[in-house]
Amino acid sequence: MTTPHPLPGGDLPEAHRPRPDGTFDATVITFAAMGLFDGLAADQRARVLLPHTDINRTHWNFLPESGRHGLPLGELDRRQETLAHRLIAESMSIPAYARVVQVMANEHVLRELNLPVFGHVAATFRDARGYFLTFFGQPQPDTTWGWRLVGHHLSINVTVVDGDLVSATPFLLGAEPARFGPFRILGEEEDAAFTLLDGLTGAQRKEAIIHHRPPADFVTRTVATIGEVEYPDHHGVGRRDAMITDEDRAALAYFRAHPRGIRVGDLSPDQRTHFDGLLARFVERARPGLVGFEMDRIGAAGGVEELRFAWAGGTSIDQPHYFRIQGPATLIEFDNAEDDANHVHSVWRDPVNDFGADLLIQHHLEHDHTGAETGKGNA
Repeated sequence: MTTPHPLPGGDLPEAHRPRPDGTFDATVITFAAMGLFDGLAADQRARVLLPHTDINRTHWNFLPESGRHGLPLGELDRRQETLAHRLIAESMSIPAYARVVQVMANEHVLRELNLPVFGHVAATFRDARGYFLTFFGQPQPDTTWGWRLVGHHLSINVTVVDGDLVSATPFLLGAEPARFGPFRILGEEEDAAFTLLDGLTGAQRKEAIIHHRPPADFVTRTVATIGEVEYPDHHGVGRRDAMITDEDRAALAYFRAHPRGIRVGDLSPDQRTHFDGLLARFVERARPGLVGFEMDRIGAAGGVEELRFAWAGGTSIDQPHYFRIQGPATLIEFDNAEDDANHVHSVWRDPVNDFGADLLIQHHLEHDHTGAETGKGNA
């Protein structure tokens, strides 16, 4: 192992100099993860840990499925579950954490609502603790690793690069039902979008509304990497209540180089305020110290003015509807098309930096990974 030494004159090597924009966000997340990992039994560690480069890293499907890798929250004891929730809470804003808890708790309600259709089977896949935790690389300071929590209507994916830079996407939350009793988990996001839509002029609406019918689910689905062009599926997985045609799919398609909808820079000051509030509902899911970093990425990719807001489907909350916000470093999708517009999915993605892909590329370009720099040779 090579120990770094100060350069002649007392200067530190470039990689070890203080960074003017450095924060403790990654450190706090890492220490929370280390506390959880150390609190697991040996067999639990074996189930929860995969290499950072494992292909399973980008499998973030949020629908019920069998054979998931990882450790379900339901198999943690009380202390371990508390440590798991500390990791979740430290990785995002408190309002986002509150939504995560609500999404999981909503499974209790859904289980009871599903009993007339699924009977006792509902209890096997409507489980408020049936969410799977996985570490990709063991959490340690100054290393590259990630963690995921995934299950029905929830997919949280956090990546730490070299103990410093953090990616929080894809970040997915959903709710079924979207509105029931005291639960309206994604109501603020939905209301903010309708406020923006309702504030557009007639001409602006024509530009923003790209199709009269929404997709059944995300146009980009849950692909590992967003391509140059993506088309929605004909219907939701296992569902047939929100079918669309090939013509609909073409009208709703995602084109990375040619985003559709109204340009944010063409909005009035009041409309821009509404848009900024909507965008914040998603970007501010990140840990507060990371919000500026995410906004800097948007700024470096053309700025908020170049983002596009697109709408599809009905223009009232009781009609199936969908919206997306798109830019080079930003993709937000929100759909409420199934169950008579009472079944919501929302996702915040970065077309070039999901799972920290762009940060990893930058890191490898800027740092020596032959082992000569620090002797670690890992990342």
